[in-house]
Amino acid sequence: MSKIFITGATGFIGNNLVESLLEKSYKVKLLVRDKKLLELFKWKDNVEIVSGDILEPDSFKDKMNDCEIIIHSAAIISFWNKIWDKTYKINVTGTKNILEEALKSKCKKFIHISSVAAVGYGENGEAINEEHPYNWNKLNISYMETKHQAELEVYNAIKKGLNASMVNPANVWGKGDIRGRRTRIIKAIKKGFPFYTEGGTNFVDVDAVCEAIINAIENGKTGERYILGGENLTIKEFSKIIADELKIKKPFIRIPRLPITLYSYSQEILARFLPITPKPCASQLSLIGQRIYYDSSKAIRELKMPVIPIKDCIHKTIEFYKEHNLI
Repeated sequence: MSKIFITGATGFIGNNLVESLLEKSYKVKLLVRDKKLLELFKWKDNVEIVSGDILEPDSFKDKMNDCEIIIHSAAIISFWNKIWDKTYKINVTGTKNILEEALKSKCKKFIHISSVAAVGYGENGEAINEEHPYNWNKLNISYMETKHQAELEVYNAIKKGLNASMVNPANVWGKGDIRGRRTRIIKAIKKGFPFYTEGGTNFVDVDAVCEAIINAIENGKTGERYILGGENLTIKEFSKIIADELKIKKPFIRIPRLPITLYSYSQEILARFLPITPKPCASQLSLIGQRIYYDSSKAIRELKMPVIPIKDCIHKTIEFYKEHNLI
């Protein structure tokens, strides 16, 4: 079975992907910046570890040469424009560093785990596919811009001979979020928080995402990208699914834009003096009310991505959080 080199294995998608690959008998080699994080994962003793950082090319020089496949998942998800430089370094420079080493290694396949943030959005709420022109630049959000620029680095590497495909997950939920980064909305609904925001997006199960990524090893075409999405739902509809799973009353009051705006700017001001990250950031205010929907038919067709109902996904998510005392 092929040996796979992976970055970002301690992240949400990454740790689920490692588990899935091991279940399919792949050999796995990980680039890990903080080895202490490995203690969180039950697969830690079944993988080969390289201590290193995507921003320090010497730390992984020649470490990919024994791997036929490279999967690059490491990234930072940040919408806070104040740390744009940091976001750029990790998402763009880090990707470029990995690509350069991948070209030297002469691997057979490179898979870049990107994001729908690199694709664009339907300005009229329509579900878009991989061919949609990139248009997030109109909103000037660091995460979208850097994920788009990272994909441009992949295209440059392809021109140099790299056999690379890109996958673009939507809003990913499911088991394995060991650090509880998706618990905020669940905790709020559980406490009876009655409010919801306007707008919507695409929600997908992490198991479907991992299956599609693994299938991309054989079926992903060079230079192609694949949107890995599930169901397009409004925030109100998504909140109802969570409430139904918790067997409590669903949120029923729509929050006007003004209170959210005032809260966001107050957080931005506090962040100048305190070690906090604004949530939401001011740059995210432009997303309020937007229906950011995606069409995943290409991934379903070409990567055989499974279709998992979001109700089932949320059930697994909440059960996982309960088991780990995160909610």
